[in-house]
Amino acid sequence: MSGEETIDAAKDAFLRRRVIVNTASNYVAKILTLGVWFFLTPFLLRQLGASDYGLWILIGSIAAYGSLLDFGIASAATKYVAQFHAEGRIEQARSLVTTTLWLYIGLGFMAIVLSAILAPIVPGLLNIPAGQQGTASWLMLLSGLSLGVSLPSATSIAVLRGLHRFDLSNLVGIFGMTLFTAATVSVLLLGGGLLGMVAVGIPVTLVTQIPAIWLIRRTAPKLRFGLRQIDRGLLRTLMSFSSPLFVMNVAGQLQTKTDEITIGVFMPIANVAPYSIARRLSEMPQILSEQFMKVIMPLASQLDAENDRGRLRTLYLASSRLTLAIFLPLAVGVMILAQPFLKAWVGTPYDQYAYLVVILTLASLIDTSQWPAGAILQGIGRHRLLAIISLGAALANLGLSLVLVRPLGLAGVAIGTLIPATIESLFLVLPYVMRVNQISFRIVLTEIYLPVVLPAVPMAIVLYGLREIAQPVSLIAIAVIGGLGLLVYVIGYMTIGAGRVERQLWRDTWLGALRFTRQRFGRVRSDT
Repeated sequence: MSGEETIDAAKDAFLRRRVIVNTASNYVAKILTLGVWFFLTPFLLRQLGASDYGLWILIGSIAAYGSLLDFGIASAATKYVAQFHAEGRIEQARSLVTTTLWLYIGLGFMAIVLSAILAPIVPGLLNIPAGQQGTASWLMLLSGLSLGVSLPSATSIAVLRGLHRFDLSNLVGIFGMTLFTAATVSVLLLGGGLLGMVAVGIPVTLVTQIPAIWLIRRTAPKLRFGLRQIDRGLLRTLMSFSSPLFVMNVAGQLQTKTDEITIGVFMPIANVAPYSIARRLSEMPQILSEQFMKVIMPLASQLDAENDRGRLRTLYLASSRLTLAIFLPLAVGVMILAQPFLKAWVGTPYDQYAYLVVILTLASLIDTSQWPAGAILQGIGRHRLLAIISLGAALANLGLSLVLVRPLGLAGVAIGTLIPATIESLFLVLPYVMRVNQISFRIVLTEIYLPVVLPAVPMAIVLYGLREIAQPVSLIAIAVIGGLGLLVYVIGYMTIGAGRVERQLWRDTWLGALRFTRQRFGRVRSDT
């Protein structure tokens, strides 16, 4: 092997190691978060009731639009911290972080002012009973205060991700989640109600910043930053990159948050709860797939800075295939087991909404299929057209939901999400990505879609048969059936679908886990 080949092999191994560690930490954090949400949701329904729970979701959906004040700055900061750090431009990275922090402080103050203005107005615009309108106003104000605090706090997480330390950013997230969960349960058990539950999140966010800042200083001591290093040139750089992301964030909010608002305007507020539960269940495969995709953007930014086009194309094919290989079996399991799962999880009144889970999971699957491509295009700065496409799809989503909600009810709102997602992802984004990466449809079909879809067929047959034969009524039985179906998919995928990159990642993961276990076991033996 020549010296150049040795360097390439070493670089490939380093990149795989980075992907494995960051992705694994993402999964640990997200699985813990999903576990908390899984057990907390029935508790919240019991403590708050369907009406207050629906009110919380509805006001939260409106307040979520305040997160658009992020303007995509966090993603921009992550990209340029990764780029400047790779290029050794530490001074510019330091100035970038300070500029980002000051931007967020100003935007956080704006969020608080806007919430104070909207608090007395919003309840009257929605189908909220008179007895809950005062609570809704306070919820709006508290949500604005929470956003005003969380925006500046996003800086530290963006920096850790730009340094490729997703493990540390996830550690901070787990710490914050633990505090928030304990505080939420305590407040509700002590009678603090809905307002107390929302208010407690504000001090939790502030406390979480202590370990985040400390970890940045430990990881990158040269990246110490103060409040006197604002660079107007970097401000323009940040805003130039983040402006298309802002448009994409607007589109994302319209696609994911307007459904509940549409229901709250045209239907009784109690209908918000079952739709929200069905939507969140349908998003579980997407949430788990997203943990792998988070590491793609800063990695693509680094490869673009090094002008490594070959690895960028490999990254697109492998990440798209692996993302779908994670998402699809989970989606098949969610769709086939939705009815018994809802019945066992949140009770009989909600199992009749399994059809919503199926529709929304299909929409999520089609949308997620293009997320790796979007992350890579962001990393190389080719995401402006994606912003326009996303906004058009979001407006179509809103329009269709408004048209279909009266004749079809909740199903109409879900269908209004599915149709635009299909057109956007398969007929607009996919051709654009293929052109940018100079990849033919034949390669996309044979290296991304067929290897992922074929193993799902026997899995679906096994799951459906087991569901009909066993008729599961407990979460344990449902988990066993789902696990058997997943095992069928994994065997099929690793046999006929997985490419060289996944096999190498799988091998490196197991070898790394084995080495870690041996080291730990050896250390314990030496200590004893």
